[in-house]
Amino acid sequence: MSRFKGRNKKRYAVVIDTYVYAENDYMARKIAHGMKRKVNGDHTRVIEINECPFASIQTRSLNDISEPASHTKCEEELPF
Repeated sequence: MSRFKGRNKKRYAVVIDTYVYAENDYMARKIAHGMKRKVNGDHTRVIEINECPFASIQTRSLNDISEPASHTKCEEELPF
């Protein structure tokens, strides 16, 4: 069986632009990558994250748009 989800289906590239509200850069990255994981598609990626203050023409591109490392329960709650 082919790895594609149907031989008679066409593949489309879709660019989605949205705003997220976060307390800081870390949380903006975390929210963006959480949204990426929920998208049902192949090779979904976060291409760019910009800070865009409301009613301002000044924007700031985040240099680090990588997905923050997830913390397991063991790491968050130490046994002592």
